[in-house]
Amino acid sequence: MITKEQLSPLLLEACPEFYLQWQEHLAWWGDGPRGAFNDASEFSHFVVELYGLNETRHFPAIFGQIENFLTDGDDEVKGVATYGYLEDIQNISSHRPHGMDVFTPWLGPKSLKAWNHLKTVWAEKSSLMDVVRSELKNTEGGA
Repeated sequence: MITKEQLSPLLLEACPEFYLQWQEHLAWWGDGPRGAFNDASEFSHFVVELYGLNETRHFPAIFGQIENFLTDGDDEVKGVATYGYLEDIQNISSHRPHGMDVFTPWLGPKSLKAWNHLKTVWAEKSSLMDVVRSELKNTEGGA
Protein backbone atom coordinates (compact mmCIF):
# COMPACT_ATOMS: atom_id res chain seq x y z
CA MET A 1 0.00 0.00 0.00
CA ILE A 2 1.46 3.36 -1.06
CA THR A 3 1.36 6.10 1.59
CA LYS A 4 1.57 9.87 1.19
CA GLU A 5 5.21 9.87 2.35
CA GLN A 6 6.08 7.84 -0.76
CA LEU A 7 4.41 10.14 -3.31
CA SER A 8 7.20 12.61 -4.00
CA PRO A 9 10.06 10.07 -3.89
CA LEU A 10 8.21 7.89 -6.41
CA LEU A 11 7.58 10.86 -8.73
CA LEU A 12 11.21 11.97 -8.43
CA GLU A 13 12.19 8.46 -9.45
CA ALA A 14 9.85 8.70 -12.45
CA CYS A 15 11.11 12.17 -13.41
CA PRO A 16 14.57 13.05 -12.06
CA GLU A 17 14.42 16.41 -13.90
CA PHE A 18 12.06 17.59 -11.16
CA TYR A 19 14.84 17.33 -8.55
CA LEU A 20 16.08 20.95 -8.73
CA GLN A 21 12.58 22.42 -8.56
CA TRP A 22 11.77 19.99 -5.72
CA GLN A 23 14.79 21.17 -3.74
CA GLU A 24 13.69 24.81 -4.21
CA HIS A 25 10.19 23.84 -3.06
CA LEU A 26 11.58 22.18 0.07
CA ALA A 27 13.82 25.16 0.81
CA TRP A 28 10.90 27.58 0.49
CA TRP A 29 8.88 25.63 3.07
CA GLY A 30 11.85 25.10 5.37
CA ASP A 31 10.82 23.19 8.48
CA GLY A 32 7.16 24.12 8.07
CA PRO A 33 4.57 21.54 7.06
CA ARG A 34 4.14 21.52 3.28
CA GLY A 35 1.26 19.12 2.94
CA ALA A 36 0.73 16.58 0.18
CA PHE A 37 -1.49 18.93 -1.84
CA ASN A 38 1.15 21.68 -1.92
CA ASP A 39 3.69 19.10 -3.09
CA ALA A 40 1.23 17.89 -5.72
CA SER A 41 0.67 21.42 -6.95
CA GLU A 42 4.40 21.99 -7.37
CA PHE A 43 4.76 18.79 -9.37
CA SER A 44 1.64 19.45 -11.44
CA HIS A 45 2.94 22.86 -12.49
CA PHE A 46 6.19 21.17 -13.50
CA VAL A 47 4.35 18.57 -15.62
CA VAL A 48 2.36 21.22 -17.47
CA GLU A 49 5.55 23.20 -18.09
CA LEU A 50 7.23 20.07 -19.46
CA TYR A 51 4.42 19.65 -21.95
CA GLY A 52 4.78 23.27 -23.02
CA LEU A 53 8.47 22.60 -23.69
CA ASN A 54 7.58 19.43 -25.65
CA GLU A 55 9.49 17.40 -23.04
CA THR A 56 7.21 14.40 -22.64
CA ARG A 57 9.69 11.51 -22.51
CA HIS A 58 9.01 10.95 -18.78
CA PHE A 59 5.22 11.14 -19.11
CA PRO A 60 4.71 7.36 -19.32
CA ALA A 61 6.57 6.95 -16.01
CA ILE A 62 4.93 10.00 -14.38
CA PHE A 63 1.39 9.07 -15.30
CA GLY A 64 2.19 5.42 -14.61
CA GLN A 65 3.01 6.41 -11.04
CA ILE A 66 -0.22 8.38 -10.73
CA GLU A 67 -2.07 5.28 -11.94
CA ASN A 68 -0.21 3.26 -9.30
CA PHE A 69 -1.29 5.77 -6.65
CA LEU A 70 -4.91 5.19 -7.66
CA THR A 71 -4.46 1.42 -7.78
CA ASP A 72 -2.18 0.72 -4.83
CA GLY A 73 -2.50 3.80 -2.65
CA ASP A 74 -4.33 4.16 0.62
CA ASP A 75 -7.41 6.38 0.62
CA GLU A 76 -5.38 9.53 1.30
CA VAL A 77 -3.03 8.77 -1.60
CA LYS A 78 -5.96 8.16 -3.93
CA GLY A 79 -7.39 11.54 -2.91
CA VAL A 80 -4.09 13.32 -3.56
CA ALA A 81 -3.71 11.53 -6.89
CA THR A 82 -7.17 12.67 -7.98
CA TYR A 83 -7.61 16.08 -6.37
CA GLY A 84 -3.95 16.97 -6.16
CA TYR A 85 -2.15 15.79 -9.28
CA LEU A 86 -4.90 15.19 -11.84
CA GLU A 87 -7.15 18.11 -10.89
CA ASP A 88 -4.20 20.49 -10.70
CA ILE A 89 -2.91 19.36 -14.10
CA GLN A 90 -6.38 19.94 -15.54
CA ASN A 91 -6.82 23.36 -13.97
CA ILE A 92 -3.32 24.61 -14.79
CA SER A 93 -3.39 23.35 -18.38
CA SER A 94 -6.89 24.68 -19.00
CA HIS A 95 -5.30 28.15 -19.01
CA ARG A 96 -2.72 27.19 -21.62
CA PRO A 97 -3.16 27.17 -25.40
CA HIS A 98 -2.84 23.38 -25.53
CA GLY A 99 -5.63 22.79 -23.01
CA MET A 100 -6.01 19.81 -20.71
CA ASP A 101 -6.90 16.99 -23.07
CA VAL A 102 -3.35 16.71 -24.38
CA PHE A 103 -2.54 14.62 -21.28
CA THR A 104 -5.15 11.90 -21.83
CA PRO A 105 -2.91 9.64 -23.98
CA TRP A 106 -0.74 8.98 -20.91
CA LEU A 107 -3.59 8.19 -18.50
CA GLY A 108 -4.24 4.65 -17.32
CA PRO A 109 -7.77 3.30 -16.83
CA LYS A 110 -8.24 4.53 -13.25
CA SER A 111 -6.59 7.86 -14.01
CA LEU A 112 -8.80 8.35 -17.06
CA LYS A 113 -11.91 7.58 -14.99
CA ALA A 114 -10.85 10.12 -12.34
CA TRP A 115 -9.91 12.63 -15.08
CA ASN A 116 -13.32 12.37 -16.72
CA HIS A 117 -15.07 12.64 -13.35
CA LEU A 118 -13.15 15.85 -12.64
CA LYS A 119 -14.09 17.24 -16.05
CA THR A 120 -17.75 16.57 -15.24
CA VAL A 121 -17.43 18.19 -11.80
CA TRP A 122 -15.87 21.32 -13.31
CA ALA A 123 -18.13 21.53 -16.38
CA GLU A 124 -19.63 25.01 -16.75
CA LYS A 125 -18.00 26.18 -13.51
CA SER A 126 -15.43 28.92 -13.31
CA SER A 127 -14.31 28.74 -9.68
CA LEU A 128 -13.86 26.34 -6.82
CA MET A 129 -16.78 28.04 -5.11
CA ASP A 130 -18.99 27.10 -8.07
CA VAL A 131 -17.92 23.47 -7.60
CA VAL A 132 -18.60 23.59 -3.85
CA ARG A 133 -22.02 25.17 -4.36
CA SER A 134 -22.92 22.49 -6.90
CA GLU A 135 -21.78 19.69 -4.59
CA LEU A 136 -23.71 21.18 -1.66
CA LYS A 137 -26.78 21.48 -3.81
CA ASN A 138 -26.47 17.85 -4.89
CA THR A 139 -25.93 16.53 -1.35
CA GLU A 140 -28.80 18.59 0.07
CA GLY A 141 -31.22 17.24 -2.51
CA GLY A 142 -31.41 20.40 -4.56
CA ALA A 143 -32.10 22.68 -1.60
